[in-house]
Amino acid sequence: MMLEPSRFFFSENIIIHLQNFGSPFLDKIFKAITTAGSQPGYILIALLIFWCFSKKTGIRAMYVILFSAFSAILLKNLFSMTRPPGYLHKIEENGFGFPSGHAQISSGFWGYLGCKIQNKWIIFTGIVAILLISLSRVYLGIHYAGDVIGGIIFGLILALIAFKAEPEITNKLGKLDNSSKYFAAVALPVILVAIGYLQHGLLIDQLEIGLVMGSIGVGYILEEEFVKLPEAENNGQRTRRAVVGIAMVGIIYFIAGKLLLIDQNFIFFNYPALGIASTFLVPWIFKKMEA
Repeated sequence: MMLEPSRFFFSENIIIHLQNFGSPFLDKIFKAITTAGSQPGYILIALLIFWCFSKKTGIRAMYVILFSAFSAILLKNLFSMTRPPGYLHKIEENGFGFPSGHAQISSGFWGYLGCKIQNKWIIFTGIVAILLISLSRVYLGIHYAGDVIGGIIFGLILALIAFKAEPEITNKLGKLDNSSKYFAAVALPVILVAIGYLQHGLLIDQLEIGLVMGSIGVGYILEEEFVKLPEAENNGQRTRRAVVGIAMVGIIYFIAGKLLLIDQNFIFFNYPALGIASTFLVPWIFKKMEA
């Protein structure tokens, strides 16, 4: 039997109370917030950091996002807790509810960035973003309050582990030759996907995350070896990189989506293409553009 506090946080009453204040306009606002707080939305933010501010911080943030997303799926399958009933849903969602993947990804990303940069405005922005995204998931009726609380806790734990382990991981990777780095970049997602398969059978979301993780790792090593893009020197340069980078990735993402409609097997091409283009091809274009 659940304890009373647990019963409260996994009660439909909180969702119903929030939705009683709802309106069509508020529905649109929270749908936009939940879309922005998805895995692709955070990957785009990390890419902007990678292109415009710091490659090392950007690539590490991407790994934190992907680890958060992957571990959220593992935890959902482990706990096997259902979502709120369908009559409360304002958007379509399937699968288990606890923990909230959106809350876990959001708290993982902002938690890591807050530890890494230690800037009060980054921390404030992160707190607001985590709360708004978590609130949107409850308001839209697809998560209990307990789901998002669990997601926040797991995400912050992962962020702290990533931050604390970063110096040791960096030291060990620095001792590897490039061939070993390429092997590690591919082996890590393969191991994760294998764990997911052994736990609950292979899920398409886990395969997608594994493909993106492997390809951004390979792309980053290629960039470090052949491009060596310097950090942007001013806001004008950052703006140009952001516009060109978003346009390039947007075009590839659009084409990838069309190819998937033709044949689902294109997933084995599309996600690696997006990952390598984001961390290798786009920086190569920047360097040519700024030469």
